Amino acid sequence: MQITPQRIIRAAGNRAEVAFRSLLRLFIPFDPWHRMPLAAKDYAVGIIEHLNALPPRQRGRVADIGCGLGDVILNLDFEERLGFDSDPAVLKAAEIVRRSHFKGAARFAVCSFPEDRLDGRFDAVIMADWLHGIPPDPSRRGISRIFTDNVNPGGCLVIDTVSKSGYPYRHDASFLLGELGGNVEQIGAHPCGRRMWKVTKEPAYRVGPHISRRSQ
Repeated sequence: MQITPQRIIRAAGNRAEVAFRSLLRLFIPFDPWHRMPLAAKDYAVGIIEHLNALPPRQRGRVADIGCGLGDVILNLDFEERLGFDSDPAVLKAAEIVRRSHFKGAARFAVCSFPEDRLDGRFDAVIMADWLHGIPPDPSRRGISRIFTDNVNPGGCLVIDTVSKSGYPYRHDASFLLGELGGNVEQIGAHPCGRRMWKVTKEPAYRVGPHISRRSQ
């Protein structure tokens, strides 16, 4: 591996971020896993790059369920950004990260999947790096409800699955997503057998030669 100035700068930045989060954790007792910086999570970087490449009209509202310290949500170029997590402590730390890192406007709120419901609709909903802790049937029901109730027509849902042993649940994407009725595509492959999936909901109407769903 060639050591370049860019690699040295990135490594130094990673160490500085880990140190910042470790210090933050002395005051706010969040899960130690969240000390890992964004640059160490390829799947998170992939989500950011994919969603930020969407056309501006598809980057209105975005929700990140299980947002942690906001690594994904705080780096998305959307008009309105909402981060949800089941741990109030990690959300408090995420707000400090937002302010200290000058990450613009975003809101955070407590939400537990699959029990709690979201308000409103979004152009993108992200559920990454924690579904492996939820059993298959509740996961499928919760995903279906969110896709139906909270994803805009033409919007998308992003989830991940893992296949490496050691995780509580290794979900099958076709089981979780196969009955949603949207367009399912794999948008990333990463270590631990992690696969990133995007399900796009059909637009409210589809224009044909002389007919659209709205006119039927």
